[in-house]
Amino acid sequence: MVTPCCNRLNSDGKFVSYNETSEQYGYCHSCGKPYLPKSLYEDDKGVKYTWNDILKKYEPLSLDFENIKLVKPQKTNITEQKFIPEKTIWDYYLRQPQNNLLTYLKNKYSSYDTEEVFKQYILGNTYDGGVVFWQINKKLKVQKGKVAYYDTNGRRTNKFNQPYTNEKGYFSCLFGEHLIVNNPDLKSKQKLILVESEKTAIVGAIVLKKYTWLSYCGRNGLTRSKYESLKGHDVIIIPDFSKKDIEIMSKKCLELKEIGVNACVLDITRGRNDNQLKNDNLYNCDLEDIIRGFKI
Repeated sequence: MVTPCCNRLNSDGKFVSYNETSEQYGYCHSCGKPYLPKSLYEDDKGVKYTWNDILKKYEPLSLDFENIKLVKPQKTNITEQKFIPEKTIWDYYLRQPQNNLLTYLKNKYSSYDTEEVFKQYILGNTYDGGVVFWQINKKLKVQKGKVAYYDTNGRRTNKFNQPYTNEKGYFSCLFGEHLIVNNPDLKSKQKLILVESEKTAIVGAIVLKKYTWLSYCGRNGLTRSKYESLKGHDVIIIPDFSKKDIEIMSKKCLELKEIGVNACVLDITRGRNDNQLKNDNLYNCDLEDIIRGFKI
Protein backbone atom coordinates (compact mmCIF):
# COMPACT_ATOMS: atom_id res chain seq x y z
CA MET A 1 0.00 0.00 0.00
CA VAL A 2 1.18 3.54 -0.80
CA THR A 3 0.19 6.09 1.84
CA PRO A 4 -2.29 8.70 0.51
CA CYS A 5 -0.70 11.54 2.48
CA CYS A 6 3.06 11.29 1.87
CA ASN A 7 3.03 8.75 -1.00
CA ARG A 8 5.40 6.24 0.60
CA LEU A 9 5.23 2.47 0.83
CA ASN A 10 3.59 1.46 4.10
CA SER A 11 5.90 -1.49 4.67
CA ASP A 12 6.76 -0.21 8.15
CA GLY A 13 3.09 0.10 9.15
CA LYS A 14 3.29 3.80 10.02
CA PHE A 15 0.03 4.49 8.23
CA VAL A 16 -2.75 2.98 10.37
CA SER A 17 -6.18 2.55 8.76
CA TYR A 18 -9.36 3.37 10.65
CA ASN A 19 -11.82 0.58 11.42
CA GLU A 20 -14.84 0.05 9.14
CA THR A 21 -13.41 2.14 6.29
CA SER A 22 -11.28 1.56 3.23
CA GLU A 23 -7.59 0.99 4.08
CA GLN A 24 -6.71 4.33 2.44
CA TYR A 25 -8.28 6.26 5.35
CA GLY A 26 -6.35 6.52 8.60
CA TYR A 27 -3.57 8.27 10.54
CA CYS A 28 0.04 8.54 9.37
CA HIS A 29 2.71 8.36 12.09
CA SER A 30 5.33 9.36 9.54
CA CYS A 31 3.94 12.75 8.48
CA GLY A 32 1.60 13.19 11.46
CA LYS A 33 -1.53 13.79 9.39
CA PRO A 34 -4.95 12.09 9.39
CA TYR A 35 -6.42 11.13 6.04
CA LEU A 36 -10.21 11.16 6.37
CA PRO A 37 -13.01 10.11 4.06
CA LYS A 38 -15.48 12.68 2.77
CA SER A 39 -18.00 13.74 5.41
CA LEU A 40 -21.08 12.57 3.45
CA TYR A 41 -21.73 9.85 0.91
CA GLU A 42 -24.71 8.03 -0.61
CA ASP A 43 -24.73 4.29 -1.39
CA ASP A 44 -26.27 2.64 -4.46
CA LYS A 45 -29.63 2.32 -2.64
CA GLY A 46 -29.86 6.04 -1.97
CA VAL A 47 -29.08 5.73 1.76
CA LYS A 48 -27.00 8.65 3.03
CA TYR A 49 -24.22 8.33 5.59
CA THR A 50 -22.15 10.79 7.61
CA TRP A 51 -18.60 10.33 8.88
CA ASN A 52 -18.28 10.19 12.70
CA ASP A 53 -14.83 11.63 13.42
CA ILE A 54 -14.90 10.43 17.04
CA LEU A 55 -15.80 6.79 16.32
CA LYS A 56 -13.86 6.85 13.02
CA LYS A 57 -16.65 5.24 11.00
CA TYR A 58 -19.69 6.07 8.85
CA GLU A 59 -23.16 6.23 10.41
CA PRO A 60 -26.58 6.52 8.70
CA LEU A 61 -27.74 10.10 8.28
CA SER A 62 -31.11 10.44 10.06
CA LEU A 63 -34.09 12.05 8.30
CA ASP A 64 -34.57 14.48 11.17
CA PHE A 65 -31.02 15.66 10.76
CA GLU A 66 -31.52 16.18 7.05
CA ASN A 67 -34.46 18.54 7.70
CA ILE A 68 -32.49 20.78 10.02
CA LYS A 69 -31.46 24.06 8.41
CA LEU A 70 -27.72 24.00 8.16
CA VAL A 71 -25.94 27.02 9.60
CA LYS A 72 -22.32 27.63 8.78
CA PRO A 73 -20.45 27.23 12.07
CA GLN A 74 -18.30 30.01 13.41
CA LYS A 75 -14.62 29.26 13.33
CA THR A 76 -13.15 28.95 16.79
CA ASN A 77 -9.48 28.64 17.63
CA ILE A 78 -8.63 26.78 20.82
CA THR A 79 -5.53 28.46 22.19
CA GLU A 80 -5.64 27.44 25.85
CA GLN A 81 -3.90 24.17 26.64
CA LYS A 82 -5.95 21.64 28.58
CA PHE A 83 -4.17 19.23 30.90
CA ILE A 84 -4.87 15.61 31.76
CA PRO A 85 -5.22 14.96 35.53
CA GLU A 86 -2.15 13.30 37.04
CA LYS A 87 -4.39 10.67 38.65
CA THR A 88 -5.32 9.46 35.17
CA ILE A 89 -1.78 8.52 34.18
CA TRP A 90 -1.16 6.62 37.43
CA ASP A 91 -4.46 4.76 37.03
CA TYR A 92 -3.29 3.54 33.62
CA TYR A 93 0.21 2.81 34.94
CA LEU A 94 -1.19 0.43 37.56
CA ARG A 95 -3.60 -1.38 35.24
CA GLN A 96 -3.13 -5.05 34.47
CA PRO A 97 -2.33 -7.08 32.49
CA GLN A 98 0.88 -5.54 31.26
CA ASN A 99 1.03 -4.73 27.54
CA ASN A 100 2.95 -6.71 24.89
CA LEU A 101 5.62 -4.04 24.50
CA LEU A 102 6.57 -4.19 28.18
CA THR A 103 6.65 -8.00 28.11
CA TYR A 104 8.79 -8.05 24.96
CA LEU A 105 11.33 -5.53 26.27
CA LYS A 106 11.61 -7.36 29.60
CA ASN A 107 12.47 -10.56 27.73
CA LYS A 108 14.95 -8.92 25.34
CA TYR A 109 16.69 -6.58 27.78
CA SER A 110 16.96 -6.34 31.56
CA SER A 111 13.61 -6.81 33.28
CA TYR A 112 14.67 -4.42 36.07
CA ASP A 113 15.92 -1.72 33.66
CA THR A 114 12.77 -2.00 31.57
CA GLU A 115 10.55 -1.55 34.61
CA GLU A 116 12.58 1.47 35.71
CA VAL A 117 12.31 3.12 32.28
CA PHE A 118 8.56 2.44 32.09
CA LYS A 119 8.30 4.12 35.50
CA GLN A 120 10.40 7.11 34.36
CA TYR A 121 8.11 7.73 31.38
CA ILE A 122 5.01 6.61 33.36
CA LEU A 123 3.77 4.44 30.51
CA GLY A 124 0.25 3.10 30.90
CA ASN A 125 -1.65 -0.10 30.14
CA THR A 126 -5.13 -0.28 28.66
CA TYR A 127 -7.51 -3.13 29.37
CA ASP A 128 -7.36 -4.19 25.70
CA GLY A 129 -3.55 -4.52 25.67
CA GLY A 130 -2.44 -1.08 24.50
CA VAL A 131 0.46 1.00 25.81
CA VAL A 132 -0.21 4.65 26.63
CA PHE A 133 2.52 7.16 25.77
CA TRP A 134 1.96 10.34 27.82
CA GLN A 135 3.45 13.69 26.83
CA ILE A 136 4.42 15.41 30.09
CA ASN A 137 6.02 18.85 30.02
CA LYS A 138 8.87 20.26 32.14
CA LYS A 139 6.36 21.60 34.66
CA LEU A 140 5.08 18.02 35.10
CA LYS A 141 1.75 18.84 33.44
CA VAL A 142 0.30 16.11 31.22
CA GLN A 143 -0.42 17.67 27.83
CA LYS A 144 -1.39 14.72 25.65
CA GLY A 145 -1.52 10.95 25.37
CA LYS A 146 -1.92 8.32 22.69
CA VAL A 147 -2.45 4.56 22.69
CA ALA A 148 -0.44 2.17 20.50
CA TYR A 149 -0.63 -1.61 20.23
CA TYR A 150 2.19 -4.10 19.75
CA ASP A 151 2.50 -7.78 18.87
CA THR A 152 4.39 -10.18 21.12
CA ASN A 153 7.46 -9.71 18.87
CA GLY A 154 7.62 -6.02 19.77
CA ARG A 155 6.36 -4.80 16.38
CA ARG A 156 3.63 -2.16 16.30
CA THR A 157 0.27 -3.25 14.91
CA ASN A 158 -2.10 -1.17 12.78
CA LYS A 159 -4.31 -0.47 15.79
CA PHE A 160 -4.03 3.04 17.19
CA ASN A 161 -6.05 5.45 19.34
CA GLN A 162 -5.56 9.13 20.13
CA PRO A 163 -8.33 10.35 22.46
CA TYR A 164 -6.61 13.68 23.25
CA THR A 165 -6.56 15.85 20.12
CA ASN A 166 -5.70 19.45 19.22
CA GLU A 167 -9.38 20.05 18.48
CA LYS A 168 -10.20 19.19 22.09
CA GLY A 169 -7.49 21.51 23.43
CA TYR A 170 -4.68 19.00 24.01
CA PHE A 171 -1.48 20.07 22.27
CA SER A 172 1.82 18.22 22.01
CA CYS A 173 5.10 18.58 23.82
CA LEU A 174 8.15 16.35 23.46
CA PHE A 175 7.65 12.81 24.73
CA GLY A 176 9.97 12.60 27.75
CA GLU A 177 10.19 16.38 28.20
CA HIS A 178 9.56 16.01 31.95
CA LEU A 179 12.97 14.31 32.24
CA ILE A 180 14.85 17.43 31.09
CA VAL A 181 16.59 19.09 34.02
CA ASN A 182 17.45 22.80 33.94
CA ASN A 183 20.05 23.27 36.66
CA PRO A 184 22.97 25.69 36.11
CA ASP A 185 24.77 24.13 39.10
CA LEU A 186 25.15 20.78 37.34
CA LYS A 187 28.83 20.01 36.68
CA SER A 188 28.06 18.60 33.25
CA LYS A 189 25.31 19.39 30.78
CA GLN A 190 22.49 16.95 30.28
CA LYS A 191 22.87 15.29 26.87
CA LEU A 192 19.58 14.88 25.02
CA ILE A 193 18.88 12.51 22.14
CA LEU A 194 15.84 13.15 19.95
CA VAL A 195 14.33 10.29 17.93
CA GLU A 196 11.11 9.96 15.96
CA SER A 197 9.19 7.25 17.82
CA GLU A 198 8.35 6.82 21.49
CA LYS A 199 9.35 3.16 21.41
CA THR A 200 12.84 4.06 20.14
CA ALA A 201 13.21 6.55 23.00
CA ILE A 202 12.21 3.84 25.48
CA VAL A 203 14.70 1.31 24.09
CA GLY A 204 17.43 3.95 23.99
CA ALA A 205 16.80 4.78 27.65
CA ILE A 206 17.15 1.08 28.52
CA VAL A 207 20.42 0.42 26.69
CA LEU A 208 22.15 3.85 26.83
CA LYS A 209 21.35 5.31 30.24
CA LYS A 210 23.84 8.21 30.13
CA TYR A 211 21.58 10.08 27.69
CA THR A 212 18.10 11.50 28.16
CA TRP A 213 15.93 10.13 25.36
CA LEU A 214 13.08 12.13 23.86
CA SER A 215 10.68 11.57 20.98
CA TYR A 216 9.38 14.25 18.63
CA CYS A 217 6.56 11.84 17.60
CA GLY A 218 6.58 11.69 13.82
CA ARG A 219 8.62 13.06 10.92
CA ASN A 220 7.04 16.52 11.24
CA GLY A 221 6.63 16.40 15.00
CA LEU A 222 9.56 18.63 15.97
CA THR A 223 7.70 21.94 15.83
CA ARG A 224 8.93 25.33 17.02
CA SER A 225 6.61 25.12 20.04
CA LYS A 226 8.85 22.30 21.31
CA TYR A 227 12.16 24.13 20.87
CA GLU A 228 12.00 26.09 24.14
CA SER A 229 12.48 23.04 26.36
CA LEU A 230 15.78 22.23 24.60
CA LYS A 231 17.53 25.51 25.40
CA GLY A 232 20.71 25.17 27.42
CA HIS A 233 21.34 21.56 26.45
CA ASP A 234 23.39 19.56 23.96
CA VAL A 235 21.03 17.84 21.53
CA ILE A 236 21.66 14.97 19.13
CA ILE A 237 18.89 14.29 16.60
CA ILE A 238 18.78 10.80 15.11
CA PRO A 239 16.26 10.67 12.23
CA ASP A 240 14.83 7.57 10.59
CA PHE A 241 16.55 6.01 7.58
CA SER A 242 15.52 8.12 4.58
CA LYS A 243 16.87 11.09 2.69
CA LYS A 244 13.72 13.10 3.45
CA ASP A 245 14.02 12.53 7.21
CA ILE A 246 17.67 13.58 7.19
CA GLU A 247 16.82 16.76 5.23
CA ILE A 248 13.96 17.73 7.55
CA MET A 249 15.99 17.24 10.72
CA SER A 250 19.03 19.04 9.27
CA LYS A 251 16.83 22.12 8.75
CA LYS A 252 15.44 21.75 12.27
CA CYS A 253 19.00 21.59 13.57
CA LEU A 254 19.82 24.96 11.96
CA GLU A 255 16.69 26.50 13.49
CA LEU A 256 17.68 25.19 16.92
CA LYS A 257 21.16 26.65 16.60
CA GLU A 258 19.61 30.04 15.81
CA ILE A 259 17.98 30.08 19.27
CA GLY A 260 21.14 28.94 21.05
CA VAL A 261 20.60 25.17 21.20
CA ASN A 262 23.80 23.18 20.62
CA ALA A 263 22.26 20.67 18.19
CA CYS A 264 23.58 18.24 15.60
CA VAL A 265 22.15 15.50 13.37
CA LEU A 266 23.57 11.98 13.55
CA ASP A 267 23.16 10.51 10.06
CA ILE A 268 23.33 6.76 10.63
CA THR A 269 22.56 6.10 6.95
CA ARG A 270 26.29 6.74 6.32
CA GLY A 271 25.42 8.78 3.25
CA ARG A 272 23.45 6.06 1.46
CA ASN A 273 20.60 7.22 -0.75
CA ASP A 274 17.06 5.82 -0.52
CA ASN A 275 17.64 3.19 -3.21
CA GLN A 276 20.73 1.92 -1.41
CA LEU A 277 18.83 1.85 1.87
CA LYS A 278 16.03 -0.15 0.22
CA ASN A 279 18.59 -2.65 -1.12
CA ASP A 280 19.98 -2.99 2.41
CA ASN A 281 16.46 -3.38 3.89
CA LEU A 282 17.01 -0.26 5.98
CA TYR A 283 14.73 2.28 4.29
CA ASN A 284 12.35 3.89 6.84
CA CYS A 285 13.91 1.88 9.68
CA ASP A 286 15.02 3.68 12.83
CA LEU A 287 17.62 3.39 15.56
CA GLU A 288 15.54 0.82 17.45
CA ASP A 289 15.77 -1.50 14.45
CA ILE A 290 19.56 -1.18 14.61
CA ILE A 291 19.62 -1.90 18.33
CA ARG A 292 17.29 -4.84 17.72
CA GLY A 293 19.88 -6.49 15.52
CA PHE A 294 20.16 -4.96 12.05
CA LYS A 295 23.60 -4.06 10.75
CA ILE A 296 24.46 -0.60 9.44
